[in-house]
Amino acid sequence: MNYIKILFILFSFQLQSQNLVQNPSFENTKRCSEIIGAFGHNVESWTSPTFGTTDLFNTCAKGQVGIPNNYNGFQQSKDGNNFAGFYLHSDDNYREYVQVELSKKLVGGKKYKISFFVSLAENSDFAIKNIDFLLSENELNTSIFRELSDRQLKKNNIEKFKIYVIENDRHYDNKNTWTLISTEFTANGNEKYLTIGNFLKNSKTEKLLVSNKNRNNMSYYYIDLVNLHDADWTETKPIKPVVVSKNDDKKIAINKDYTFQNVVFDFNSSELSKGAKSEIKSVYNLLTQNQGTKIIISGHTDNVGGSKFNQALSEKRAKSVTDYFISLGLEEGSISYFGYGNEKPIATNDTEDGRNKNRRVEFKIVENN
Repeated sequence: MNYIKILFILFSFQLQSQNLVQNPSFENTKRCSEIIGAFGHNVESWTSPTFGTTDLFNTCAKGQVGIPNNYNGFQQSKDGNNFAGFYLHSDDNYREYVQVELSKKLVGGKKYKISFFVSLAENSDFAIKNIDFLLSENELNTSIFRELSDRQLKKNNIEKFKIYVIENDRHYDNKNTWTLISTEFTANGNEKYLTIGNFLKNSKTEKLLVSNKNRNNMSYYYIDLVNLHDADWTETKPIKPVVVSKNDDKKIAINKDYTFQNVVFDFNSSELSKGAKSEIKSVYNLLTQNQGTKIIISGHTDNVGGSKFNQALSEKRAKSVTDYFISLGLEEGSISYFGYGNEKPIATNDTEDGRNKNRRVEFKIVENN
């Protein structure tokens, strides 16, 4: 063990000490839940303030709330092993929210900055522009409501709250990667609870049609890495932990996607070449030298051919790589694979060079918590 080097930079402690949001990436949970709607009673420090059933997605689960595949689409976490998901637009003004108790009360007249990441789920029909936040002195527990709105809260004698609208000139329509939302605000004072969601009724929600094949009339978003801190605090960019080989001749960052350079296939084939096997062995050696890690394999294609064919081919090629890792001695519990077909291109499919880049197999090393 003395030669294993997994470098964890001091960023983690510094960030947590400045962030007033407890459990910002929803990592601390009571259990690994495999059912939808488990967010409110499973995630420490967080609640669902209406009768809406916000979801928790986790890498430890399979099926409906697994990562990356889930019942509303697929997405990797932005940070850690978990993220949340909620309906921000749906029939009958149905809404879901996330609410957290801050580590301390806000100071009146002081400027703060809030930020979080969102990604639109693939099964959504609409993208919206209204993802805002509410600050209150007391915890909101309005389980009789579909939605939280200024009028609704005042009508029910809920006081000492303010809804902050985040100025935005576009719809949050990115389904492939995470979108950062951030703004600065001045606190009224004594706010202790933060709630994030859509506080407008359907008739006032600005929405953009992004798909007419689902016909669910809804907007469902994933959310991760919520941060609230003093506006004058200068954030230090995180340096990802690094997996280092015994001889320090190769470094691979944790939670970062890498493309195999020699794992290429003949047309409609999933058979590995000698060069591919050699490259896989080198990554296998890194894994064996760094205990407490696991690897995720993902297969991708260009857009030539039907989507069902490309999906099946990408899965077959990712499984081929996975099977070879296992044949080398890697435990099955330390590796997983997914196929994405042509859903996640990294280059244009209009040129041969671009299509070559999109026909790839990627891997990512993560901590095996």
